[in-house]
Amino acid sequence: MRMQQVNFKAGDQIIKQGTDGDFFYVLTRGTAVVTRETPLNREGIRLAELHVGDTFGEEALIADSKRNATVTMATDGAVMRLNKDDFRTLLNEPMLEWVDMAEAQQIVDKGGVWLDVRLPSEFQNFNKPGAVNMPLYFIRLKLSTLNPATPYVVCCDTGRRSSAGAYIMNERGFKTFVLRGGLAQG
Repeated sequence: MRMQQVNFKAGDQIIKQGTDGDFFYVLTRGTAVVTRETPLNREGIRLAELHVGDTFGEEALIADSKRNATVTMATDGAVMRLNKDDFRTLLNEPMLEWVDMAEAQQIVDKGGVWLDVRLPSEFQNFNKPGAVNMPLYFIRLKLSTLNPATPYVVCCDTGRRSSAGAYIMNERGFKTFVLRGGLAQG
């Protein structure tokens, strides 16, 4: 009941990279394309195509950060959107399981895997032994390379990006844990 429908035409931008996160979206009609602008590619690298039922926009809401990609309608269509405060109350917190460093290490010792969602440059400077690096902005594109039967301890420097990554993975059936306080906790 808290969601509202918004109609779009082909070519309309639903969210723009670099703007503040304000809504969580569910595509209800049509298709959309996710792109990420880089210094070498101003048109944007195509990251994903979204179809009816796909969700997007949660990363900026969870991590309280700027939008990391642009979503543009490929066809005429519609979305249902939920504002930031309602998203946090209804969807984000109940879906995340937070663990401290000791609990995280126990999960990894029992067959879990560290999934580090920081940038490759951050990962190179410091990482947990055996960790897999999958930057948050590539997570939707690369999820098919992960085993859904494996528990993942999702980590970053503070816990903000990792909570966004864990949310996306949980939506797709993965079992995840978020490292409380991130890797910067010492």
